[in-house]
Amino acid sequence: MSYLSDFYLWVGWQPYAWFALFALATSADAALTLYALKLGASELNPLMRLAMRVMPAPVALLAVKGAYIIAVGAMLPEASPWLPWLTAFFVAVCAWNVAQILKMRKG
Repeated sequence: MSYLSDFYLWVGWQPYAWFALFALATSADAALTLYALKLGASELNPLMRLAMRVMPAPVALLAVKGAYIIAVGAMLPEASPWLPWLTAFFVAVCAWNVAQILKMRKG
């Protein structure tokens, strides 16, 4: 059994629970990014910046984040060992977004 499979057993969560949390964190990232952009922030991800040049930010975020969620859901058996890490990544991005939003609202 792999380290990641052991992690699943230790936490006791099934892949669908991790997928739901991943989808929630990814969606929260999109919402927080939109709010930060409204406050005057700029997107740091170069691929997302490119998508936002081609289409409006809400459409780009919906397309890209939706594609992440759909791709992971379609490949859930293969992606499930990585879901804790993917989820942690998007939770960290959300924390970064919140910190930047708080800085911008102070100034």
